[in-house]
Amino acid sequence: MMSVVRSSVLTLLIAILLGGAARAGDEAKCTIATKPENEVGKACASGGRPAAKKDMKEMVKKAKANGQKFTCEGCHKDLDTYALTKSAREDFKKLVAAQTKG
Repeated sequence: MMSVVRSSVLTLLIAILLGGAARAGDEAKCTIATKPENEVGKACASGGRPAAKKDMKEMVKKAKANGQKFTCEGCHKDLDTYALTKSAREDFKKLVAAQTKG
């Protein structure tokens, strides 16, 4: 009887751990910049959301150094899912243009 309980508990623990690992992998998967058409898309393809986030933060920093102001919240209405605002795609084009002093 104890071995049945132990194997059931072990099976449950393995399922929980594997399920958590699968969700963690999904969280790192890009859902917006899915094509490597620009630097953010290339970052997504090579390193998932963490790489895209890092790249986007660098772009915002560079735009700021060039006299432009951008924020994460300006394009993303939800920073957990990275859902876009209505103007996000147009604002992204402006962010790309702000990478050089003009």
